[in-house]
Amino acid sequence: MNTLIGHVCLGLLTLSLLAVMARVTANAATDSGEQIFVNQAALGGMAEVEMGKVASDHALSSEVRQFAAQMISDHTKANEQLERIASEKSLTVPTVLDAEHKAKIEILSKKTGANFDKAYVQAQVDGHERMQQLLAAEATNGRDSDLKKFAEKILPTVTEHYQMARELEARMGK
Repeated sequence: MNTLIGHVCLGLLTLSLLAVMARVTANAATDSGEQIFVNQAALGGMAEVEMGKVASDHALSSEVRQFAAQMISDHTKANEQLERIASEKSLTVPTVLDAEHKAKIEILSKKTGANFDKAYVQAQVDGHERMQQLLAAEATNGRDSDLKKFAEKILPTVTEHYQMARELEARMGK
């Protein structure tokens, strides 16, 4: 009888352990998706601010400088919101740009005049297009309600930035 009880207890313990492991694995999968979104959104936002700063110094066109100032302002606010949400969820927010974004800014900062303006605006079109895709995916498929709300809130602004960049690009003749 003691052996039977021992086997039943061991079986129940094993099932409980498997259930806990399944929950931990599911949470880790969700967390990693959330962390990936936070990383990508934060890096994109930081890159926008840094490119905007470069444009403030290098842009020939006052229209490009105004656009850059708006990018600095809007993306700084969005970055702060994302940082607050991530902090509440114990997610890590990158504090420095990755190699890819650093390289783009380095290349951009070496350009001058009209060449700079065109390269900056093209980078804005590309960056905002990618950010729209990231935010739309999070708004549609995100599992964390706060990150999903963040994506839904920021997406219209990023879409507006994309349209503004496209209009600038058209006026500059690509």
